[in-house]
Amino acid sequence: MKLVYTNESGKKVLTEQGLDRIFGYSLLLPTFLVFAIVIMYPIFNAVIMSFSDYTYFTVAKGDGFNWNGFKNYETIIKNGFINQLGKTLIYTAATVVTELVLGMSIALMLNSSRLSEGRGILRSLYLMPWTIPSIVTALLWNWLFNSSFGVWNYILGTPGKEWVQNPDTAMFTVVAASVWRQTPYMLIMLLAALQNVNQDLIEAADIDGANAWQSFWHVTLPSIRMVLGTTVVTCVMASFQQFTIIYQMTNGGPVDATTTMSIGAYKMAFTNMDLGAGAAIGVIWMIILVVCLSIYNIKTKRFDNI
Repeated sequence: MKLVYTNESGKKVLTEQGLDRIFGYSLLLPTFLVFAIVIMYPIFNAVIMSFSDYTYFTVAKGDGFNWNGFKNYETIIKNGFINQLGKTLIYTAATVVTELVLGMSIALMLNSSRLSEGRGILRSLYLMPWTIPSIVTALLWNWLFNSSFGVWNYILGTPGKEWVQNPDTAMFTVVAASVWRQTPYMLIMLLAALQNVNQDLIEAADIDGANAWQSFWHVTLPSIRMVLGTTVVTCVMASFQQFTIIYQMTNGGPVDATTTMSIGAYKMAFTNMDLGAGAAIGVIWMIILVVCLSIYNIKTKRFDNI
C-alpha cells in the first residue's frame, strides 16, 4: 500500500491512505502522551533514582540526583533483599495456587448442570469478599486470628495461641486473608470460561468412554487454556505487588517473616528515608515481572502456532 505518490509536477503527495494513517496517529497522540507522562516518566525517573544518592536529606538540601553507581543495589542486598524476594515468591506461590484450586473447584460446581437452583445466589455470595476493601479485609482477619477473642482459636480449640505475631504462622495468616479476598476474581473468570466450553466436545468424550477427570483434563482444560493463563498471570502480578493486607496485618513482621518486596521497598523509602534504595527494589521488582510476562507471552504464541 503506497502512502506517497509523485504528481505531474514532480512533487511527492500523500495518498488517501497516507492521510488516513496520519489522521489515525493524530487520534492516538493524546493516548501516547498520557502513557508517556503517567507510565514511562515515573519508570524512567525510578531507574535514574535507583542509581543516585537520593534521600530525604539530599532532597531537603536541594542536591537532586547524585550518581552513585550500584551503591543502592549493594545497600538493599545487605539489608535482606534476597530474603524479601524469597518471601515474595513463597507468598505469591501459596496465594495463587490456593486461589486456583479453590476458584476452579467452585467454578466447576457452579457450572454443573446439577446445580440449577440457587446458582445466582451462590455466585453473589462467593463474590462478596471481592467487594470488600483490602484494608477492611486485613482488619477482619486480624480479629479472626486474635489470640484473645479470635474465632480461629475457638474453632481449633487452641485458646491464647498467637497467629499473626508468630514467625511460624504469620505468612499463613496473610495468605489466608489474601486468598479469601482474591479467590472471587479467579472464580468469576474461570466460570465465564467454563460456560463457553463447547458442550458437544464434552458429550463426544462421554460417548467415547471418558470419565469426568479425563473429560476435564483433555477437553475442558484445553478449551479454557487462554483464559486460565491470563487469569493466573494477573493473579501472580497482583500477589507480587500486594501491600495493604500484609502491611496492615503484620507490618512485615514478626522478625521479617512476612517482609515481601513491597514491604521492603516501603520501609527502605519511607522508614529509612532512602528513596534511592527503595527505587532499586522497585526496579528489580519491575524487571522480574517484565521477564516473567515476556516469557509467558512468547510461550503462549508458540502454543497458538501448534
